[in-house]
Amino acid sequence: MRYAQINENDICIADSFLSGEVIAENMIPLTDEEPSPLTKKYVNGVWEEVKKEQQTQIQSDTEMIMQSIAELELQNYEAQSERHEITQKVTELELKILQGGK
Repeated sequence: MRYAQINENDICIADSFLSGEVIAENMIPLTDEEPSPLTKKYVNGVWEEVKKEQQTQIQSDTEMIMQSIAELELQNYEAQSERHEITQKVTELELKILQGGK
């Protein structure tokens, strides 16, 4: 199913295909044939163009979201590295135990 995600100002910040039905106030169902409503405002069931100054805020929000995603990806990578190191240490300790603690 295709949805437009709107922010607190009712402006579309994402156009997504999701695996199932979503029921949320900020998710507006779209048909596959509809043009993307990105950067448009949802007013009483209709998509309206947004003034230039409002679009600047959308870009700023998008940049913040992208920065947050990048930070989360870095944290995930660091956590994976730590898990790998711990797994190696556990394996080394298990091997020492199996060898009689030598």
